[in-house]
Amino acid sequence: MSSFRSIEGKTFSVITLGCRVNHYESEALASMLENCGAVFNPNEAESEYSPDIIAVLTCSITSAADNKTRKILRRVRRENPSSLILACGCWAQTVSSDEAESIGVDILIGNRLKGSTLESIDRWFESKGYFLERRAEVSGNKLWDELSVDRPRMHTRAFIKIQDGCNRACSYCAVPSLRGAEVSRDPDKICEEIQSVIASGCAEIILTGIHLGGYSCCGTSLADLVRKISSIEGLRRLRFGSLEPFAVTDELLLALADSEVFCRHLHLPVQSGDDSILLSMRRGYTSKEFARITGMTKSILGDDAHISTDLIVGFPGESERAFSNSLSLLSDLGLGRVHVFPYSERRNTAAAVMDGAVGRGEIKERTSRAIGLSARLLSDYAKCWLNRTDSVLIESSEDGLASGWSEHYLKVYTADLKSTKKDVSGNVLEVCPEREVRGILLGRGVDDRYVLSSSEDQI
Repeated sequence: MSSFRSIEGKTFSVITLGCRVNHYESEALASMLENCGAVFNPNEAESEYSPDIIAVLTCSITSAADNKTRKILRRVRRENPSSLILACGCWAQTVSSDEAESIGVDILIGNRLKGSTLESIDRWFESKGYFLERRAEVSGNKLWDELSVDRPRMHTRAFIKIQDGCNRACSYCAVPSLRGAEVSRDPDKICEEIQSVIASGCAEIILTGIHLGGYSCCGTSLADLVRKISSIEGLRRLRFGSLEPFAVTDELLLALADSEVFCRHLHLPVQSGDDSILLSMRRGYTSKEFARITGMTKSILGDDAHISTDLIVGFPGESERAFSNSLSLLSDLGLGRVHVFPYSERRNTAAAVMDGAVGRGEIKERTSRAIGLSARLLSDYAKCWLNRTDSVLIESSEDGLASGWSEHYLKVYTADLKSTKKDVSGNVLEVCPEREVRGILLGRGVDDRYVLSSSEDQI
């Protein structure tokens, strides 16, 4: 029985903002609370009754993320006046206590301290609701915050955090000051957690980290870890979260190519295709080096491997020519999905004091053009899979229409005519796409149980 008696029987919900690391930490908090006897309410917004505890995993990667965090916390407090509101993560790391309390936060927990969540919640109930905070300087913190997941509760796939923090100093990024120094998790504990998740019936694992490519622990490199994980019995699919280009090595790619479960998709953020901007960003590579890395990736993983990326638009000093260089690089390399981000100034970063600010109107116009190119690139890549079989992990299934992600990270819709009432979520199915709509594939199962949906307006 749990030693935190005040938590037993309490209902709780979790709201997640931001990156895949946050998604893992959300699942870990849910695991902790359930294992203490709390009752999980997956969707507080649709609940008839307010949960006793609402945990919000916050994000502070951009000013827009800060604003979204504040807006959601205010809404949660307004709609749940008697609930305990817990805010943790990157926004919680730096916000002032006065601001957090004025918004309606009851408990504030910074990074590297989420393992203390149960103790903090127990103290709050015992103290009859006084504001609590638990935060520490993370810049030199080399300790691993012990969190674990026994099974995914909010997703079909399971996120597994293997690394935290970043020692690099990209000029636009506040993450090193929010997440702290790089630290990696013990490989044996990672494998134990994955075995537990697989035993729960989960088919796909996604390895995540703030600087995933920086993983190194107990003499184990990321390539070594891939080999260890790939040998775990019962694992069907393995993915990476975002991987910095400078972390892609021959050794890692060969380990991925040798893995029978690794899905042929890598997300390699380029951020800019102009060398002068890359230098100002302190990215550590040139456009030619990025092209070499993507070429090496496809030569080892296969020409049909999906390489997606991130692009920052409107970085200080970005001229029209520099922006055009970015579009040209993305187009020339034949990348797939492109996430486009308008530049957002962050306090205490080198870019915040750089000259050459780009006007908001110009950023908006360039962002629109970049999104247009992104749509075309994704559509072009998706069309390569028409009339070819690919495995699809079904994430949702309702009224005969099922949708999920292919091995190569494309959204796929398919309909089951023989069993329209059956929920096939969590299953991996072989699907042959026959149509492409805005980068989304519509297809049928190779065994004829799953056939093309007749309605495109559901996409």
